[in-house]
Amino acid sequence: MIYTDNKDFYPTPRDLFDRLVGRNRISGRILEPSAGKGDMIRHTREKFRHGSTFKIDAIENDHRLVSALVGEGISVVWDDFLTYETYKEYDFIIMNPPFSNGVDHVIKALEIAENQLTHCEIFAILNKETIDNAFSTKRQELLRKLSEYGAEVRYESGAFSQAERKTDVEVALVHIKVEKVNAGKSIYDSIPFFSASKRKEVVEEVGAALSTYVKPFELQAKMNDIQRLVIEYETACQLAKDTYKAIRAKASFFGYIAQVNKGERSSRLSMVTPYNKEFTGNDLREELDRLRSGYWELILETDEFRKMLTNEAVQKLNRQIEAASDMEINLVNIRMLLMALVANQREILTDSIVSIFQKITDRHMTSYSSNVHYYNGWKTNSSYKINKKIVIPIKYSPFESWDFKEDYSRINTGVRMWVDDIVKAFQLIDPNVSGEFTALSSQEFENECLRFKMFAKGTIHVWFKDERLLAKLNYICGSHFGWIPSEGEQRENPEAREWVAREFGDMGDVGLLQMEAAA
Repeated sequence: MIYTDNKDFYPTPRDLFDRLVGRNRISGRILEPSAGKGDMIRHTREKFRHGSTFKIDAIENDHRLVSALVGEGISVVWDDFLTYETYKEYDFIIMNPPFSNGVDHVIKALEIAENQLTHCEIFAILNKETIDNAFSTKRQELLRKLSEYGAEVRYESGAFSQAERKTDVEVALVHIKVEKVNAGKSIYDSIPFFSASKRKEVVEEVGAALSTYVKPFELQAKMNDIQRLVIEYETACQLAKDTYKAIRAKASFFGYIAQVNKGERSSRLSMVTPYNKEFTGNDLREELDRLRSGYWELILETDEFRKMLTNEAVQKLNRQIEAASDMEINLVNIRMLLMALVANQREILTDSIVSIFQKITDRHMTSYSSNVHYYNGWKTNSSYKINKKIVIPIKYSPFESWDFKEDYSRINTGVRMWVDDIVKAFQLIDPNVSGEFTALSSQEFENECLRFKMFAKGTIHVWFKDERLLAKLNYICGSHFGWIPSEGEQRENPEAREWVAREFGDMGDVGLLQMEAAA
């Protein structure tokens, strides 16, 4: 039966429905808000009868059509779509709304989709004029939303020319994806990064401690980053706790209403009792611990400082930072930790040099004892220095190295780590030392301070070209181990000064120049 007295009743032909949904797979919970006599519902069931599971809700305000739908076993959940309110979450809204008022119906569909917590797609057949002639505020709003969501719009002529009820109206086929992926961005955008009141003196003290690690022109940017990260961390922790609170409240309430309604029909409420793994207090604690550890790592990301250090020294620094990760993240604790690291900075830098010294002078490798020159220390007989030439044993395939045609950056990783650590130790003494190398062959490289050659038997031979720089490295390490008279002794004791000059030569100023420059 065709209800010609209903000016908006235009059943959807199957070929038009196929063009509307295209190759998209329809499944899940579906809403058909202008159901008519159920043509689009039947098309959906027929087209996706294999491999899809769905539940369809229909809305229709013509009581005659409602009777037909209900008689066919279709679930009619409301009459006037424009007043529909629900807690349901729909995967798809598929609609052929009234040509006379399609704009209101699509805006209503968008409102439902936007209020959901889950993704929703809308397929709609509209009068082409609704898109082309945006004379009203509502039509302009619809066009704005279609643009915002990147909607796909395709025009069809003669879509109803052979339909059950014919019309020459040109239509627009609209496909809108209302994603929920930007929920996190919305939360992030709402964070009051620049309105938070912070103690000025604490901020200044954090900046003073931080200045040791970053270049002056980068200081303000790093301070802004730290304050941003603190507020991010606070927001993330609060969300984690709110989520735990909501999950626990849900579990408690659902359990309670099951008890309130206990009786012969209580099984009907079993569907709302918690069925998934309980989110425990331990789960929350672990989540908060991961957040705190991750944000400490971001806040203390002192890459410029790490670049100065040898691999062993970096590991030591990381252990110090890891040990502090149980501290709560706030500006007061950040200041305290940075100041502690500043206080230990000279020790960390010295350890960076000493670590490579110890690797080279490891006397247990007797085959390579020529790496070491022994001397009578100021107060001990077990003193030693790195020689002008050393041999480093390392396991590697020679083909890993010289197949790369004289490219230092692509030689064996183990070889490069050894050489880079030596260079870093020299750079701490003289920041002008270059980490670049010139290839003498595919096995041999050099720069202004050292030359090294790789041999097929699995060794690296290193020659130190800058003997004054090597003497400074030996002097710093000898001082560290107490083999050399202290600076005070040298000032007060001429014999001590003569001893240093005899053992190490004229070195000029000796210090960790990188650190002094940073300070």
